Amino acid sequence: MAKSSHTIVKAQNLRSEAAEGKAGMSAPLEGDISQVVGQRIREARKAAGLSLEVMAQSVGISVPQLSKLENGKSTATIRSLAKIGLELQRPPNYFLQSDQQMARCLGTLVPSWDTEGRAIEKFAELVGKRTGSRVTVAVFPAAQLGSAATQIQALMNGVLDLFAESIGFFERFSQPLRLASLPFCFVSETHYERFQTSKLFNTDVRDTLRAKSVELLNANWKWGQAPSVVLISKKLITSPDELKGLRVRCPENETFRAYLERLGCEPVVVPWAKVEATFQADQIDAMISKLSHVVSMRFTRYARFMTQLDYRPLDLSFAINRQLYQMLSPALQDGLNQAAAEAGQYCINLMTQTADQLPRLLNEDGAVLVQAAAGPWHARSMAIFDDLERAGCWDRGLVAEFRALANN
Repeated sequence: MAKSSHTIVKAQNLRSEAAEGKAGMSAPLEGDISQVVGQRIREARKAAGLSLEVMAQSVGISVPQLSKLENGKSTATIRSLAKIGLELQRPPNYFLQSDQQMARCLGTLVPSWDTEGRAIEKFAELVGKRTGSRVTVAVFPAAQLGSAATQIQALMNGVLDLFAESIGFFERFSQPLRLASLPFCFVSETHYERFQTSKLFNTDVRDTLRAKSVELLNANWKWGQAPSVVLISKKLITSPDELKGLRVRCPENETFRAYLERLGCEPVVVPWAKVEATFQADQIDAMISKLSHVVSMRFTRYARFMTQLDYRPLDLSFAINRQLYQMLSPALQDGLNQAAAEAGQYCINLMTQTADQLPRLLNEDGAVLVQAAAGPWHARSMAIFDDLERAGCWDRGLVAEFRALANN
């Protein structure tokens, strides 16, 4: 962006010089800008699937005029750029920059050495490859840029470029995410996939977040296939009733906190980067986590018992500031989305490798892994969902919509 801004400023300065009698210097640069503008209009129009005729009619200009603009043979006015930008969902200044190397900041709560942290680092590497190094990503792991709430606010304000975390952290903006972030909301991989591709997701999650200046990369991302989730604890727990009175780690999620309270637990809000220290200091008794995290961070040093829970959690997702995303050419957008998809597959492979280390971990730490009967956990969670709905955590009927997705 700096390069194109410099070019625009320089062109404006040269126009001023021309007005003072130094004509001839601005023409080449003005022609260069027209070429950039034309190329960006053409790329965005084709990405939107619009013909010259449809586009021209939509913005109120003739087909020959639009063709001249796209070929750099005519100079666009600010008014015409605003109309074109509105039609193509791009800010006007999108058309005034050319693709170039752009370093972007990505924040996450996950440590770099964790399974998902390594996949996030892989995403940054893949972005460079898939965009021809025109976009580079600098990762700030382990909550270096603040809490989830702080980073999300920075993302919406454009201070932070990307945020990689569970989409559940956006639950205060989207009612479906409040329910989706809770244990046992999704009973299977198919149930999860139906939610991702549903009208409910597109309208009440994706579009809602877009209104908050947040774009989700890769519409069908996957960071795991039915990953094992465990309750890791300092005593053996096989039913939800046995959680009563225990101090259970809670993420920075108000709805999750309400869920734990209704289980009879004492929720203890602990950012992910501080979980190990909190366990070590004996400030929590249990927590729900993906098995891959337990193995990679070796939580069995502090809590020996693991209860395997039968549900499908939300995956980690990549969110990007929407204004920044709209400023990228279709080719760069495709590169980011492709990198996200490939990083997801990379994470699946890492999770498989991590699961292979479980027997050694159980042996070395004297840990125990048990399979709990799913029925009592599901039944208790369903009752809590109904109670939270009656309490106004989300609109009436949302639980029924989720259940319908499971039964279709």
